[in-house]
Amino acid sequence: MGDAVIRVQTEDGAVGLGWANIKEEEAQCLAGRSVEELFDLEGMSTTGDGAVIDLPLWDLVSKLHGQPLYQFLGARGSQEVETYDGSIYIDDLEANDREAVEIFQDEVQTGKDYGYTNFKIKIGRGARWMPMYEGLARDILVIHSIREAAGLDAKILIDANMGNTLNSAKHILEECRDANIFWFEEPFAEDPALNKALSEFIEEKGFDTMVADGEFAPPPSFFQMVEQGWIDLVQHDFRFKGLSWWRKTAELIEPWGALCAPHTWGSFVEKFPHAHFAASVPHYSLLEACPAGMPGLITDAWKMENGKLIVPDEPGCGFDVDEELYQKGLQHKECFVVKA
Repeated sequence: MGDAVIRVQTEDGAVGLGWANIKEEEAQCLAGRSVEELFDLEGMSTTGDGAVIDLPLWDLVSKLHGQPLYQFLGARGSQEVETYDGSIYIDDLEANDREAVEIFQDEVQTGKDYGYTNFKIKIGRGARWMPMYEGLARDILVIHSIREAAGLDAKILIDANMGNTLNSAKHILEECRDANIFWFEEPFAEDPALNKALSEFIEEKGFDTMVADGEFAPPPSFFQMVEQGWIDLVQHDFRFKGLSWWRKTAELIEPWGALCAPHTWGSFVEKFPHAHFAASVPHYSLLEACPAGMPGLITDAWKMENGKLIVPDEPGCGFDVDEELYQKGLQHKECFVVKA
């Protein structure tokens, strides 16, 4: 698996790094443009054509100001960003119950070996992969198995990818009361009536579980549901929405008591600006990551302690790419360099 690392450089040699989904022809249009054209310092946001390289620009501009990105953003949060292992998927469809328990105990141990203490569990087997009641029972078994393997202090999150009904979501919460689910992600497609009913059920039953949503194509009424308190954590994707969008959104939802918990998957380098964003706001929840590494990244300033990613005080995002590997990557047919 590869990762899209974009490097932007000024005439003076300052460099910004980060993930970006940019095509060569788009990059050609940016060559020779000034930083001021692409980044609004007063509004603290990428602007216009700069949005396509949002994360590299934030790295660059914070370096030009000699500050770590989280300080440039305001440093209102904690440098110790709590994480969770989001890699536990539905890997048990060919297994019996005993084998399933063993599979997920092993996966939790792998996460622990990488330093993670919190775990997210994919559920919703009965929506597609198994008969409904059989799938629901397996979901509940897996939740309890992972709670046992992770320990009482772990935060356990469940993600249904919209694979539940209101009634099956309630059933899972009832049956897993003793598992103390931290958040329930995408229980079903966002809907004011359904989300209101689930929120009222959680309050009525005295559960501590929060509802997380927004990762996939949320409806126009999404933020109205957040304002009403029917969705507790906002999860729009950090890479594709960008840091500029997330800064504005964090400001919007803070007075409502909602938390930031952006979705992130498919990129290793994304977590560095993401963690800086987390350290910049007081209402950030947990950062999604996975037990993996990537050769060629220079991340000496970063460390993981007790399941928390410690944000460094180096200017910018605090990571770099090995120059030899970077130049080698540019020889690949899917990589390109654009010069002013």
